[in-house]
Amino acid sequence: METWRLIDLEYRDNPFMNLAVEEAIPRVVGEGKAPSTVRFWHNSNTIVIGCFQSARLEVNMEACKETGTEIVRRFTGGGAVYHDIGNLNYAISLPKGHRLVPDQNLQSVFRKLSEGAVEGLRELGVRAEFQPVNDIQVEGKKVSGAAGSIRWNSVFHHGCILVGSDLSILGKVLNVPRAKLEDRHVASVQKRVTTVGNELGREVSTREVQEAIVDGIENCYGVKVESGVLMKEEVGLAEELYQTKYSRLEWNLEP
Repeated sequence: METWRLIDLEYRDNPFMNLAVEEAIPRVVGEGKAPSTVRFWHNSNTIVIGCFQSARLEVNMEACKETGTEIVRRFTGGGAVYHDIGNLNYAISLPKGHRLVPDQNLQSVFRKLSEGAVEGLRELGVRAEFQPVNDIQVEGKKVSGAAGSIRWNSVFHHGCILVGSDLSILGKVLNVPRAKLEDRHVASVQKRVTTVGNELGREVSTREVQEAIVDGIENCYGVKVESGVLMKEEVGLAEELYQTKYSRLEWNLEP
């Protein structure tokens, strides 16, 4: 049975380092120096924008100042998301050509590599379904979004699951185009999303969700997930990416 490495490593109060690690892992996996990997982590009070987005269009800067919300740009595409400690982030890094995603199509990556998270949420009792392009929804409400890339000789997929997030802050700090709200016949961003806790009607820890997703990954993909640590190459690359890229205003806020 194929074994995947589990990295349970985070810099909860340093979202810039979190994103540096997020890029370092698939780069080193693509070099063949690290195994297929699933990582879980959290950010505190942060907006993460897609690599092609304008921070000033996507983010309410005044609200971020008022709430102490950080802004960081990731290396993958897609839309802006809000992270807090009630949000569980997961990432899957595979070598290019892996049996699960042989066709190198990003839509296939989203669909296939969301299956483990969907299975885990269903195990908890959440009626989760994958919704193209890259969402997991519960009866039309988004509970998780994903982004990914096929580069550096690797396949990468990451998502953020709203477990018990503060949706009131989410609604303040993100600018959602009115047309997008009207298209879904809702009046605010809070009404377009839900949390695992809301769906189950109880308080749910991110650890409980993480354990369920690990089970879902093992069951869906026929793999064994075992705890591991970063390779020295990953640590060094993450530190370099932090210094030269993710800690810099020109990366995170421009253009």
